[in-house]
Amino acid sequence: MQQLLPETTLQIAANTALAIPDHITYEQLESLLAARLETMINEDFQQFVLLLYKIDVSENKVRQILADDTTAAVYKKIAALLIERQQQKIISRKTFTRPANDDDGEERW
Repeated sequence: MQQLLPETTLQIAANTALAIPDHITYEQLESLLAARLETMINEDFQQFVLLLYKIDVSENKVRQILADDTTAAVYKKIAALLIERQQQKIISRKTFTRPANDDDGEERW
């Protein structure tokens, strides 16, 4: 999913108010996001919950990660989950969005 990284980065930056440099690697994005999540969880848990809701991350998956891991790696695991969900949404939009010039008058289902 490396080809989705630039678009994913833009969406993550918009949702988290993170300043993310251009040409970032997946690992760097995951680390930056993990640090932001750690701050959110420790200082403003409500903001963390709102972020999960906004990105539409499964609450059960996050609870499972939190239950299974009590180390600092938990933040990277949650970051990976957020990145994965964001990429799923990008793929879905690309798959189900009709091009603007595809107007033959027929409705698509």
